[in-house]
Amino acid sequence: MGTDMLSRCNQADSPVDRFISVVAWNISTLRPPIFGFAPYNPILGETHHVSRANLNVLLEQISHHPPVSALHATDEKQKIQLIWCQQCVPKFNGIAVVNEVIGKRQLKLLSRGETYEMNSPNLLIRILPTPGVDWDGDVRIRCPENGLEAELHYGHKSFLGLRGSHRSVKGKFLETSTKRTLFEFNGNWDRTVTMKDNTSGKLTVIYNAEEVYSGLKTPTVNDLQ
Repeated sequence: MGTDMLSRCNQADSPVDRFISVVAWNISTLRPPIFGFAPYNPILGETHHVSRANLNVLLEQISHHPPVSALHATDEKQKIQLIWCQQCVPKFNGIAVVNEVIGKRQLKLLSRGETYEMNSPNLLIRILPTPGVDWDGDVRIRCPENGLEAELHYGHKSFLGLRGSHRSVKGKFLETSTKRTLFEFNGNWDRTVTMKDNTSGKLTVIYNAEEVYSGLKTPTVNDLQ
């Protein structure tokens, strides 16, 4: 079984440590996109339900035109709630289709009285020179209750592959009121991401994709009804 990144978000006593766990969990939600799958069709009543331990997830496409997806998840043991609602707005730039993901994601730590708000990176569908799919753009995570926020940038290689880093992520963690940067993030979301303490210079691995993915198994259907 892989590492439970979501449960970690509510386990730390320090607001700073909880925020770092939320950043790591946010990075862990990215997967290499698979091209060619059709979305759920609300007209047909298609929804997605999955449970793991105490976590129960419901995902549904609540609008077909435009395509709007919504997610609601709860973990009663950890007192965690997830609420997502978002849609993609495609724009063609000549060599790729950039799908801007509009909407908001909320992660609520109910026992802490904290709500973390965040957006999603854009979904990039490359046509030239080689077809492919990737994540790209800026993500902001903020928690009004503890006065902390993070800014992440997801990148990819340039058109000819001469610039940029494949599946890269970098960013900073700062105090909202003073804009003072506490930590800096750098790495690749499909490998490892490190955090640098701006005071001590200490480097810490906050996310290791191999550890998170290892042991994960495809959910099995127990009740077709």
